[in-house]
Amino acid sequence: YYKGSLFMNIIKIHGFDLCSIGLPECPDDSYEEIVFIDKAKRYYKKCIIHHDRLVGTILIGDKSEFNEFRELIANKTELSDKRLQLLRSGSRAEPVLGKLVCSCNNVGADNIRKKIAEGCVELKDICSATGAGTGCGSCRPEVKRLLDESLNAVLQ
Repeated sequence: YYKGSLFMNIIKIHGFDLCSIGLPECPDDSYEEIVFIDKAKRYYKKCIIHHDRLVGTILIGDKSEFNEFRELIANKTELSDKRLQLLRSGSRAEPVLGKLVCSCNNVGADNIRKKIAEGCVELKDICSATGAGTGCGSCRPEVKRLLDESLNAVLQ
């Protein structure tokens, strides 16, 4: 049954990416706030934790962790060992390969084709693996077209 939607925003303001997922603030003292700021790289990350689970985050300047954090929040994953990684500056994003398809998560057409070649043959799997289609969703038809095109090429 439907349990409600996860609140998410991705906004580009004057060359900066601003993303929020879930709770933006701690509602009471039972929640914990972790903030990471790198002034040199102009990067800000805030994580809201409740009962060892990530329940909200704000990312400014680098959205490479957006998809991972969205999954942690949506799946209500217990953090345990991942807790320390939340303070780190994130993993290096995969470079955009080919024509840009998803501007929310910087995914190119060849990034998508690569995942298809690696065995992702369902739209939801490609979206999950690349991040394409998980932001605003406007690129999902193009992702689906690339999937269909690749699968048809294999069948011929």
